[in-house]
Amino acid sequence: MPSEKSSIANDPEETRQFLQSAVHDLRATQRRTGVAAELLLQASDDLERRELTEQILHSVSKTEDLLTGIGKYANALTPARYSITAFSSHSALRFAIANLDREIRETGATLTIGDLPEISGDRDRIAELFEQLVSNALKFKGADPPIVFISARREPESWLFSVKDNGVGIPKKYRHRLFTAFRRLHGAEVAGAGLGLAISRKIVEAHGGRIWIEDSDESGVTISFRLRAPDGD
Repeated sequence: MPSEKSSIANDPEETRQFLQSAVHDLRATQRRTGVAAELLLQASDDLERRELTEQILHSVSKTEDLLTGIGKYANALTPARYSITAFSSHSALRFAIANLDREIRETGATLTIGDLPEISGDRDRIAELFEQLVSNALKFKGADPPIVFISARREPESWLFSVKDNGVGIPKKYRHRLFTAFRRLHGAEVAGAGLGLAISRKIVEAHGGRIWIEDSDESGVTISFRLRAPDGD
């Protein structure tokens, strides 16, 4: 497990692309807000004003989602600031689930949790990792209520974690690109900033691991990530 001083090398080109994409999305959202505000000034009746006000509020909410996502991505980019301790990965998952309580209830989701190990790392970042992956499973649900299974399996020098769902799935040709910031498979009909898997990748890599989408003919998506087992485990 890397120490607080060790980290993955920063990629200036990736950072440049990230910032350019962030500026583009924020400008587009603010442009829609401005247009709606101008039309609101010209609105002739209360119904039109109400519809335009709803558009403005939607754009403000979208901007807030982007800013929140950028903040989380920035935290994931700074592994030198990670606080490395030994902790139960199950406790990190419980924290993530608590943050997603409203979404879990609204979607009628069922979460099944296998035996999860004690690991070494930054507990808050690992909780963020679980939150991003479970949140994706809830967002990209199919016709049936989401079923999410979180498990871990011991390997010779690591733990292999998996988050499996019964959602709409991801075509194979798109799977790799979705770990890049702001790359989205679905449009505005699904809430989010397009940063969940990019944040997840940064957190896993900062812990010396790897994350990927499993190849499978089954419905839904299985996202796996590998973390080193603590020394002496």
